[in-house]
Amino acid sequence: DTCEIIPSQNIKPHGIAKNGIRIFCERSADESFLQLNRDAVEHFSVVIQNLAAIFSVALSSVAIYYDPKGSTIAFNSNRSLYFNLRYFCSLHMKRIDSACYSYWYITFAHELAHNLVTGHNKEHGSYTENISAMYLPEFSKLLARIG
Repeated sequence: DTCEIIPSQNIKPHGIAKNGIRIFCERSADESFLQLNRDAVEHFSVVIQNLAAIFSVALSSVAIYYDPKGSTIAFNSNRSLYFNLRYFCSLHMKRIDSACYSYWYITFAHELAHNLVTGHNKEHGSYTENISAMYLPEFSKLLARIG
């Protein structure tokens, strides 16, 4: 699975989670999935909110989107991070635990590294590792809180 730049015209606004995180839907996707899976949206928004707090990223700079077909887990567009609900539902919705948070923590760090370099190369890998390491103490505290 990949991280890539997705043109903003491929997603459309759908709404806002209870915590203020913006929700989008891929233009050709059936939006009823988001309506029928509102619990998943809200649970995922809490995961993203907790991670945004660790990385000191404003909630206005993160969003959740639903793309049922694409292979993109997350993307960074103009320094805003978008996370695909489909992957959260398939991988973590049944158990929101340290494995869930670890997966999205690394994904978040990966996308933040794109604020510094656009490509997927050694430099991007180094930034991802450094960002992950820098915030690891705070992330460890979060893992201790969630059990």
